Amino acid sequence: MACSCDGYDDGVKNIHPPPKQFMTEEHHNTPQFLRDLPPQFEPLRSFLTTNLLRYIKITEEDVGCLNSDLTGDLLHLWQSKIGGHPYLPQGTSYPVDGKTGEMMMFLMQVNCIDLPQIEGFHLPQQGIIQFYSGLDVPMCELSPEKHRILYFPEVFQDESKLVTDFSFTESIRENHEWYDQIYALEFSVERDLFWEDRYSDEQIAIPDDLMDIAEEFHSWLSDYDDENKTAGLGNKLGGYVSLDPFEVDIEGAKGRLLLQLKHPFNSDDNFYFFIEDSDLINLDFSKVGSCFWRM
Repeated sequence: MACSCDGYDDGVKNIHPPPKQFMTEEHHNTPQFLRDLPPQFEPLRSFLTTNLLRYIKITEEDVGCLNSDLTGDLLHLWQSKIGGHPYLPQGTSYPVDGKTGEMMMFLMQVNCIDLPQIEGFHLPQQGIIQFYSGLDVPMCELSPEKHRILYFPEVFQDESKLVTDFSFTESIRENHEWYDQIYALEFSVERDLFWEDRYSDEQIAIPDDLMDIAEEFHSWLSDYDDENKTAGLGNKLGGYVSLDPFEVDIEGAKGRLLLQLKHPFNSDDNFYFFIEDSDLINLDFSKVGSCFWRM
């Protein structure tokens, strides 16, 4: 999981997110497959549009990686990021695996002020949400004890109040080859469609008068996904969980998809987190279901 990367200065890269705004329907981008919809499927357009689901797309920008002495994080501790050093107020215990006692690997954090809002998806409007993973995680099984989510409702931008020395993680980083690459994050609202075989989820009900053309559309969409590498396989908050191309079934997952992360440094490693709406409204991340899958 580790990478070698030298030559970065000690400056901090300050990524300024776009202004936060409430996204109304007219602001949503039309999915590319609808823009490319062949004329013979026009009778389906209204039905397809009705069944689109909004989610928050995560776009990553590679900004370097940690050096061997754990310097080189060019992002502030409170910025949205994958990798690098997490936001930890002084006195906060670093997350550990409840069974092994080993420190967990920091995956990602989201400064919620960066996020666009989606009606019905009750992410907090401020604070930082962090995702950690244990180092011995069973594949394709819900294992919440092997992952950890931290939420900090208040964000300090004074480093004297934060942990800045992460040398205590050096040994376990080396022994387990933690991801060292760092990515700045941007967020945007997108829409996507669940269709048979695109997602491991319940199927949408197709009206009888559209059934014949829907079967033809299914074949076209399958080929379209293969050619364009679509079907919602990117990183996202919310929306439908996508498990193509191997149709892995995550049994027992409850609630909605909170995060789907295909790690940009090691794209074989996939992380999924699920949460009940009531827990998200109450900002209770203690019962989040989680799953790891390596291709």
